[in-house]
Amino acid sequence: MESEDIVYSKAYRLIKPEKFEEVILEHTINHNQVVVQPILASICHADIRYYTGQRRKEALQKKLPMALFHEGIGRVVKSKDESFFKGQRVVIVPNIPARRLKAPLINEKSSSYRRIVKDNYLPDSFFLGSGYDGIGQQHLVLPTENVIPVPENIPDEIAVLAELTSVSLQAANYVSDYFNDGRIAVFGDGPVGYLTAATLHHVFDISKENLLVFGAIDERLAHFDFATTHLVHDFNFREEANVISVIECTGGKFSNNAINQAIDLIEPQGKITLLGVSEEHVLLNTRDILEKGLTVYGSSRSTEDEFKTLMNEFQNKAFQRTLKKLIPNKNEVIRNVQDLEKTMDKAMKSKDWKKTYLSFKWD
Repeated sequence: MESEDIVYSKAYRLIKPEKFEEVILEHTINHNQVVVQPILASICHADIRYYTGQRRKEALQKKLPMALFHEGIGRVVKSKDESFFKGQRVVIVPNIPARRLKAPLINEKSSSYRRIVKDNYLPDSFFLGSGYDGIGQQHLVLPTENVIPVPENIPDEIAVLAELTSVSLQAANYVSDYFNDGRIAVFGDGPVGYLTAATLHHVFDISKENLLVFGAIDERLAHFDFATTHLVHDFNFREEANVISVIECTGGKFSNNAINQAIDLIEPQGKITLLGVSEEHVLLNTRDILEKGLTVYGSSRSTEDEFKTLMNEFQNKAFQRTLKKLIPNKNEVIRNVQDLEKTMDKAMKSKDWKKTYLSFKWD
């Protein structure tokens, strides 16, 4: 039973590694908030790390129990903002600054900072599926800024890639002022590397000749037909010329090699953006960072600005054809906790390069 300002949400909460529990959550709907029912989600490697218990013990203790997933789309169920209508298809922006959840201060800027800090770097922000219940629930109550309409000519399976692509877009923006001065390299042949390279090609018009992608698996690199590809184990990074910006997308145990290879590769006063996530500390060749005068950026998550840009860019049919390579042959239907556990068990063992999609059936 629901009142005008309360909505109940069936949620699949991860209570410990490899174990979900169905619970009912109660959400209050405040001014300028929208109720969204998720219809399609994509599994991120971060979700797998939570499910398998590969996060640090203290992180799991702090963040569980929690509904997973932060890559997704849904339909509007109810809105206190007249610019949205029931049944409207929207993409979900998972990064929520705390100021947006504190009615009536939703539209006020934080006064605790003397300089402007982007929403995705504010320490008091919330992120769906990371210490805050994510998309794996029946109803999300979100600020209007976290709900972006999906144009009719963007299919669901393309729109759900917006979150991961938005992370790539933000990383590219850090080095975009160098794009006309030389070549750009991407390290990583997984989905993040692919979407980053695709964004550079389709959004920033980087040609195949000026876009280098380095990876470890030939079969994966074959998908990057819009870029010049190289295997890392047989490439001399110190001999390549005119690479002035790099985006590292490897993460995990491969971060150490990839970042140091990027340092070997890049020209003096070049820019490197680090996008891959590692649970361990990474050793860097600081001598060459200093001698070359390199600028190194850390990039994490994104804001609604990147999502809005992508809802325009995703309407490009050529971009859609590139993105379709990551779409699975079928979506996994999720009707209950058992369906979700079976799907996560399969996903954690899968070596498939493509994404895993969850099609939620709530009734």
